[in-house]
Amino acid sequence: MATTSRQARREMDRISSLPDEPLCHILSFLQTQEAAATSVLSKRWRHLWTSVPTLDFDFDEKIYSNMGRPSYCFEKFIYATILARDARQPIRSFRLKYEAETYCRNADVNVWVNTVLQRGIENLHLWMSKFCRRNNVLRIVSCKTLVVLKLRGLRVYASSPVELPSLKSLHLEHVEFRKRQSILELVRGCPIIEDLKARTIHYVGFINYADRDPSVDAFFCDGAVKILPKLVRADLSPFCVDVPLKAICNVEFLTLNTNQYPNPLDDVVPKFPNLIHVVLQVDLFVNWPLVLAMLKNCPKLQVFELDCEGQPEDESFLPDPHFVPECLTSQFRKCSLEYYYGTESELRFAKYIMQNSTTLRTMTICSKPSLSPQAKLKMLKQLALCPKRCELSFE
Repeated sequence: MATTSRQARREMDRISSLPDEPLCHILSFLQTQEAAATSVLSKRWRHLWTSVPTLDFDFDEKIYSNMGRPSYCFEKFIYATILARDARQPIRSFRLKYEAETYCRNADVNVWVNTVLQRGIENLHLWMSKFCRRNNVLRIVSCKTLVVLKLRGLRVYASSPVELPSLKSLHLEHVEFRKRQSILELVRGCPIIEDLKARTIHYVGFINYADRDPSVDAFFCDGAVKILPKLVRADLSPFCVDVPLKAICNVEFLTLNTNQYPNPLDDVVPKFPNLIHVVLQVDLFVNWPLVLAMLKNCPKLQVFELDCEGQPEDESFLPDPHFVPECLTSQFRKCSLEYYYGTESELRFAKYIMQNSTTLRTMTICSKPSLSPQAKLKMLKQLALCPKRCELSFE
């Protein structure tokens, strides 16, 4: 037993003898509270954690509950960490996950964010409770070193021009803007963005999302929609209607909520020359004209997913029997229908894909879990009678 203890000490001494840089790299994989705990190991480790280039704070009420006021103690620890660091040391990554029942003060969030913005920050993740959008982040829109920006449960009120020349990944979830074109200003200020995710965007005051403002598209770039040339992946879910599809037409991977767009015209669904994987989400009704327009305008499409999580109204699906989209006879490999209800239009669409695609390998149909076994058996019999050239999977 004593021998094992001595071996452990020798191993620890061997690690402690490493230079600061690899030790800080090791500590960067820990949350800041865990990294701070290593200060008790020895004198060698006492101040090492204050030089780690990443700060990762995750509020756990259980940890701080023994200290009286959990939120206050958590915020105090963040301040203590920032003050303990050498101001000349860079902070490359800052992650804050703060989901508490009490509101976090705007001033505190701004102090923390403004501090890291002055330290060469590259990755900034702010995850706040979606019900506490009282936190304002102001200077993020003028940071030239940011590469990854992920915001949740925040207000972004930008009064200065957006300038994020290094940003490649932008994720927004339950974020509130002052005006509708603010999200366009934000995206437009990211010239090399590669990954865009915007889920459940809010605006101050009431917005009628059914009324698409023509001036929004025109505002995007001096009267014309500016295409994001480096964009590879986009996820535009409900309440993000103001991002024109033409702006993201270079993507390879796209997730889109169909109910935020009207029945397509030529200027609504553009050509997607690079798109290989698309997920169309349905909340209210299946916009079949948009579905067909996507197939028509995506010549390189390989994977198609239709996710009808809501109860779809059975709008008529009437494809042109004399027209087959280019993708169905070139690179189309997989088609998936999630939350399948077995409506007449869904069945017609499944038949249309299986009959006309010469390259399709797998058609996967996942029925609504709440449907009865009798309803699922009826669906399976209908699908089994469909002529097909691919493997049919029914779940």
